[in-house]
Amino acid sequence: MKLNILLKKLLKEKGMTQLELSHLSSVPQSKISMLCNNNYQELNIANLEKIATALNIKTISELMEFSKDDHLES
Repeated sequence: MKLNILLKKLLKEKGMTQLELSHLSSVPQSKISMLCNNNYQELNIANLEKIATALNIKTISELMEFSKDDHLES
């Protein structure tokens, strides 16, 4: 299984840029960019909480989902 962050989709739905989210959440834009591109090694829960608050997210399923990782299954 792979954990996908749905931040890019959420920003598009809300008409918000990464920079605007950075200002609202106090999370560096570089970290937001990495999350938007699902290019992360580890997740910082505090940053995810700040992002969720800034986006007015009520449930974690709005921010992330699991999907099959074809590379892990044979």
